[in-house]
Amino acid sequence: MTKVAVVETSPKTVFDDIARLLDLAEYDKYVSKDVVTTIKLNLSWSKFYPACSTNPYIFDGLLRKMIADGFDNRRIQAVENETVVTNIYEGTHGNNWYPVIKKHKIKFLPLIEAEYVDVELPRETIVLEDTFGEVIAPKEIFGTNIIHLPTIKTHGHTEMTGAMKDSFGLYLTKNRHLAHLKIHEVLVDLLLLQKTISHSEFVLTDGSIVGDGAGPRTMEPKIGNVLLATNDMVAADTVQTRLMGIDQRKVHKLQIASRLGLGESDPNKIDIVGDFESWEDLPNFHLNTGKSPVITWNRGFLRFPGMETLLFRSPLMWLPTQLSGLYHDGIWLPLKGRKWVNWFLEETEWGELWKSYNEE
Repeated sequence: MTKVAVVETSPKTVFDDIARLLDLAEYDKYVSKDVVTTIKLNLSWSKFYPACSTNPYIFDGLLRKMIADGFDNRRIQAVENETVVTNIYEGTHGNNWYPVIKKHKIKFLPLIEAEYVDVELPRETIVLEDTFGEVIAPKEIFGTNIIHLPTIKTHGHTEMTGAMKDSFGLYLTKNRHLAHLKIHEVLVDLLLLQKTISHSEFVLTDGSIVGDGAGPRTMEPKIGNVLLATNDMVAADTVQTRLMGIDQRKVHKLQIASRLGLGESDPNKIDIVGDFESWEDLPNFHLNTGKSPVITWNRGFLRFPGMETLLFRSPLMWLPTQLSGLYHDGIWLPLKGRKWVNWFLEETEWGELWKSYNEE
């Protein structure tokens, strides 16, 4: 059976909890010291917002454990890309990743500087090649251990976002918005791509703070106090649906990937280890996925013939990009989101821990 470790955590014990979690998930069986390790960070917003992007204490806890276990920090690289609505350099500082990178003296590779090369897959893609006209990946991650650090949150395009969705920013460049109408199939194709080029794959999913509502940005954050880890991306996301209160049978990417033998989506074939005895024993945060006006507009307009070409494959691409930035950064965050940022930073112990990474 596929093993997924799930543990409770708190701001005071998180580093010990991460170490225990990784041992329970037997990460040393999959993450080899003999090759470079790539840590895929998750940037959903250049600005900080709770539950939106990888938290610095999770990143730090992973590196503490790895280096204590004998991994060479010179053979660890953190990576992330940027989209048409995010900036990787602003996001690195805005989400307090830079102090962790500096502390542990690891390499940071913005994937906009990576060399993307063609990849020959063992079978045809479902939609990836037809959508983008190519199958490519950063040369710098070939043959490496790949560890994903997603957060537990909703997503208007995919119902939920987690380990599989984190690959979106690893293999697709700035034109990844072209995948939205067939996003479940694209994510399955990216999982096949990852299995083809990587030495191994692993995920540490952060549920210290979870995102509810119209994700991945305009959410209501809630305290979750839970972490999970496994070497199976599909099983990780399947367990995450249970934590979120979502029926995993309705998340198409999980069902497609399982049918193709890329991972396990059957709860009866997933062995839960750690602080919970079974699938039924796992907590349920009762999250409900919504769609922000930007995602509603995006999915609605793209269904009209020729609209994708007009908006996303022409010089008019600047228009939806500017509108998204105006809505998220200029309207929603100051009017609605700021109260949740303040709540997290000023009223929660997780916020106090997050602030301890602030750059001086």
